[in-house]
Amino acid sequence: MSHSLHRFGSKEDLKRDYVILAMPAKGINEVGSAPSIKKHLEIIRDHNPVNMGGLRLGKSIEMDPDKIIDSVTDGTSTYNGVFTDRETVKEVIRDLIDGQVGLSTIISGNYEDSAWIAQELGIKTHTVNRSLGIWGKKELLPEPEILEIITQCGHGMISQHFVRDCFRRVKDGQDVHKVTLEIGRLCHCAICNISRAEEILLKGLSEKEKKIQTVDQGRIAK
Repeated sequence: MSHSLHRFGSKEDLKRDYVILAMPAKGINEVGSAPSIKKHLEIIRDHNPVNMGGLRLGKSIEMDPDKIIDSVTDGTSTYNGVFTDRETVKEVIRDLIDGQVGLSTIISGNYEDSAWIAQELGIKTHTVNRSLGIWGKKELLPEPEILEIITQCGHGMISQHFVRDCFRRVKDGQDVHKVTLEIGRLCHCAICNISRAEEILLKGLSEKEKKIQTVDQGRIAK
């Protein structure tokens, strides 16, 4: 799958952004795939993803993960989990191997980290897709901080204009976490990293404004 491949950000930023995707193959193991899909999502759930689900199922930022898993039926869609550190991703992949889930599975993220995970677990790399970056009239692109958020939805469902307004709303004092959830709901494949999106929104604030967000609203943005 390549729709999670073009997430914009620095190398360090992308070390906090990983997507694990699985998909039955149409005409090969689609029929009877529901038990494997459920097992895949159960393992993802047990490692506390910041988002999980899929296009046909919904997403955990607005649904209980158990309800998502209970609604699984046979089907060739992607079933995803989003994580913020490579050690957790390694443990998820280890459990998927040990559980003999039997679905084609992809790690989307920093290639060096994905290669390290494969080496640590003794996995022979099958295929590597690389993003070649952005070509053409780059002056027409939105600001880098906007790109960091809108590219978290590989199908282009997050509007740059909406995100720009979200920056304004957070700066005006609205709860950054609630605003971030509004962004995440637009990505129906459930691959938006709401933890990282929240960090990006907070970057635009002064230190005083950040303190107001984390103290007055009684929470610490992670």
